[in-house]
Amino acid sequence: MKVVLNVVVFSYWDRPIFEVNIDGKVDEASGAYPNTGKGVTGGVSLTLGPKTVTWRLGGPEGLPRNGDTLVNKNRLELLDILPGAQYLGIHIYPDETVELSTSVGRPQPSAKGLSEAAKGGKNHGG
Repeated sequence: MKVVLNVVVFSYWDRPIFEVNIDGKVDEASGAYPNTGKGVTGGVSLTLGPKTVTWRLGGPEGLPRNGDTLVNKNRLELLDILPGAQYLGIHIYPDETVELSTSVGRPQPSAKGLSEAAKGGKNHGG
């Protein structure tokens, strides 16, 4: 089964990320937290089931891993779609795990992401 959703990327890294893709689709970017969740990629067709999210690390010259492509370390599936959902939130964490959330209206930062950000640690992944 396929769904068509508008995608919003949330990054909880303290550095920018770019070339965010889900199953090779989307190509979004995000500023460092809290400058995240601002862009929308509309009308993305996705098949339900296992998902792969990739992104590249950005940041100032000399920052460890700049330009590296990362992939979600956790098992990721898009199965339970909220009835009437129009949006998919992709939540990318500094531990290289990802959560997906569906919503009827524009998605908000996740509870895990807000908790991670409140810890205030440096999340450069280096």
